[in-house]
Amino acid sequence: MKHRILFGSYPIPRFGGIASHNFVVWTDEAGRPLFEINGGAANMDGSFNYCAIRGPLTAVVTDYGKRDLVFCPEFYVRPTSRSMMLVEGNYAAIAARWRAGVDVAERIRLSKLRYSFLIQNSNSVATAVTEGMGLKPPLKAVSRVRAPGSHRQLLLDAA
Repeated sequence: MKHRILFGSYPIPRFGGIASHNFVVWTDEAGRPLFEINGGAANMDGSFNYCAIRGPLTAVVTDYGKRDLVFCPEFYVRPTSRSMMLVEGNYAAIAARWRAGVDVAERIRLSKLRYSFLIQNSNSVATAVTEGMGLKPPLKAVSRVRAPGSHRQLLLDAA
């Protein structure tokens, strides 16, 4: 197996599992997660707001080698998460795409956009990061009901 970039979806229990939280993950040859990018809202202290209703929109890069669930969430390893492969390749090819995704995440973090459950949220972040990598999010994972906000184009300043 080669390194992969996957598009993940975590069904949100408080919404009956109908609406999902989308994210992007990089796995190694054995399928173990190395890094994950999640969008959402930040708390006042900069930690990740798992129960966001409002706040600044953020994008967080989780390094599975340095776990910190307060600031860097992990959704890929949750039993109900689903994922679809976007691309697979050697380490260098995946690292280059991932770097482009991290750059988009940084632009989102600095954008001063506000989190909104239906408009710009984790799903819009996952879509923007995926497209920033030169990939297309799976149509199945970006439906307006299953992933509100996934069709929203985030207006980001060019870096």
